[in-house]
Amino acid sequence: MTIEHFCQLISEISHVPLDEIREDSSFRDELGIDSLQMVNLFTHLTTLFNVGVEVIESSEDLLTVHNLYRALHREGRQ
Repeated sequence: MTIEHFCQLISEISHVPLDEIREDSSFRDELGIDSLQMVNLFTHLTTLFNVGVEVIESSEDLLTVHNLYRALHREGRQ
C-alpha cells in the first residue's frame, strides 16, 4: 500500500478532507484527531492490515501519518 492510499484511508475513516492530510501531518495538532477518534482510526486500520496493537512500539508511532504508516508496515507487512 502506498502512502497516498494510506492517506486516503485516513480521510475516509476520520472524515478529514484528503487535501489536508500529508505524510508529516500530526494527527492531533494538524488534523484535529482527538484520542477517541484516534482509537477509532487505529482500530479500523489494524483490522484492514490484519495486525494487532503490538505493531505500536512507542507513542511516536501514533504522532504522524508517516509514523503510523511505517509502524503498520514494519517487518514486511503489507
